[in-house]
Amino acid sequence: MIRAIINGIFKLVISLVSVLLYPIDSLISTALPGLSGAISAVGSFLSICVSAIGWVLSCFGLSSSCLSLIVIYFTFKLTVPVLIHVLKLAIKWYHMLVP
Repeated sequence: MIRAIINGIFKLVISLVSVLLYPIDSLISTALPGLSGAISAVGSFLSICVSAIGWVLSCFGLSSSCLSLIVIYFTFKLTVPVLIHVLKLAIKWYHMLVP
């Protein structure tokens, strides 16, 4: 009996929230472009950026070995903290699973 009352209250709250949020949802769906438009815009932006990379590198006069060192540095800088965080998380999960 109590479970039915609680389920009814939850359904009432959910329906009221959906009624209140319907205008915001319709505004978002009409004002913002679709997902395919957003993905194509991101793709075109990235293609413009990639086409400009060669020009920028030629202006700076960077050699291929210098570019390799820059890529290796940033790869190391961005992946090592993530790997350490993943290892800490795995150890924490292991300690939580072991009784």
